[in-house]
Amino acid sequence: MPISIVLSGLILTVQALSGNGLAGAAWFSVVNAINAARLALARHQLKEPGVQDDLTRVWLRLRWFGRLALLAGFTWSFLAVLTAGYTTSQASLHLIILAGISAGAVTYGSSYAAAAIYFITPPLLIAAACLLTKGTLENYILAFAVLLFEGGLARASFVGQARFRDASRLRHQAERLAAEMERNSREDHLTALLNRRGLEHAIDQFENTDGPFVAMLIDLDGFKSVNDTYGHRTGDELLARIARRIEEEAPEGSTLARIGGDEFVLVFSSLRNSPSPSNLASNLISKLARPYPGVASVRIGASIGIYSAKNPGLTEMLLRADIALYTAKRRGRNEFCLFDAELDRELQRRQSIERDLHSAIKTRSLGPWFQPIVRLDTEAVIGFEGLLRWSHPIHGSISPPEIMTAARETGMLQLLTQAVFSECCAFIDALVKADCRDVRVTMNVSPRELEAGDIDEMVLNGLAAKDLPATMFEIEITEESPVDPDRVDEKLGRLSHAGISIALDVFGTGFSTLASLKDSRIRKVKIDQGMIQVYPNVAEITPEIDLTN
Repeated sequence: MPISIVLSGLILTVQALSGNGLAGAAWFSVVNAINAARLALARHQLKEPGVQDDLTRVWLRLRWFGRLALLAGFTWSFLAVLTAGYTTSQASLHLIILAGISAGAVTYGSSYAAAAIYFITPPLLIAAACLLTKGTLENYILAFAVLLFEGGLARASFVGQARFRDASRLRHQAERLAAEMERNSREDHLTALLNRRGLEHAIDQFENTDGPFVAMLIDLDGFKSVNDTYGHRTGDELLARIARRIEEEAPEGSTLARIGGDEFVLVFSSLRNSPSPSNLASNLISKLARPYPGVASVRIGASIGIYSAKNPGLTEMLLRADIALYTAKRRGRNEFCLFDAELDRELQRRQSIERDLHSAIKTRSLGPWFQPIVRLDTEAVIGFEGLLRWSHPIHGSISPPEIMTAARETGMLQLLTQAVFSECCAFIDALVKADCRDVRVTMNVSPRELEAGDIDEMVLNGLAAKDLPATMFEIEITEESPVDPDRVDEKLGRLSHAGISIALDVFGTGFSTLASLKDSRIRKVKIDQGMIQVYPNVAEITPEIDLTN
């Protein structure tokens, strides 16, 4: 359209200079009135919603574009009138402008070839006819060139249209594929629910919804037995059926997602007409606990953690709902728990401990206290056990399990282990200087620490670097099952071969049995207090059995 306006303006200028300004102005007005109509139709096409998806309406609009293009073509044919059949001195300039506007129409009208052909055909045919009527060889050749030019432009229009359609088809296919991939990235294919990413997007839409908002974290009890007994295919089918049961109980307008293997999240706005979280949780637990055909030998239950917030924030809601869920699980199967002030204090305590742990390790306000190990028959001190201690400035004494959990959650377990080992080395060095080489210093290590880190390298290299005797160091292993026992056994073998004593802690609990005693690397076991509580006078003593004697 802008090019058409400029070229028609040039013709108006030429006509005015040649003394035919009135006719030129009339022609100029008609041409640009038609251009304005075409532009208005195009803008209306873009603004009107739903037109692009209605093929019938699209084709109707295209036909109108074609009609207006034909009308514009007839208007440009009047150049023959303005130039007296292309016989005036300005005729060559008019033909050049006509060629330019025709080429431009084909170039910019490639999406719909008919409109371009409708526009260029009338003026070019009339120009060729005017040239033929002059009866000279030169004009015959020029007329032939005009017709050839018109044929080339027509063919170019169809080629351009075909390429435009191919490009549009590929673009729309790419857009559909991208939209499908976007939907798939937000959907759990197993249950047809949202996944975690989809849940995050859905929560963002809650910003314009009135609260408060309730998040229910639903964790299935006993589901692992389904996979173990019936196989994963049956387990997958059961998850889909469980999802449908939750959907049946979910409040209207709620959002349900599966964010883990057997973990679901239900988020909804807690309005006056919504069920209370406690009643909804009870109904869900009751519904999910009903028998499932095909898996009658396994009883499925559910534990639910509930958190209510004024503003929707997925991270905050899931964190607090997870704490409530953990509390519910400690009570047993088919229980629910609401996140309350007491749990909030526990959360603040845990976050405070995790936040201050690194500083406590660096400043050595957290570290081992060495408890003497006494031989009962002679009352001689035969060793010291490093017991982890931390007196928090706000929360007081922090238990070793809490410290270890915080270290695992914050990724500082290796740093903590190195700090404790360094203190043990310093204590051994002090014992060597005091000529007390017949005692051992014990450090507690879990099999999971052995499995995950390079504790064997740390211990052997650390003792060698400080020239400390390996026979004065002992590793006490807690009774828990490692994921990769072969890896743990390999490391224990290296340590034992170097002369480091291996002890088994709280024997009689956990996963170990009397089979542990057959391991030649185990030189000592500590009997769990639960096995000797029948003797009131020794209830506070942890007896040890030296297997080397």
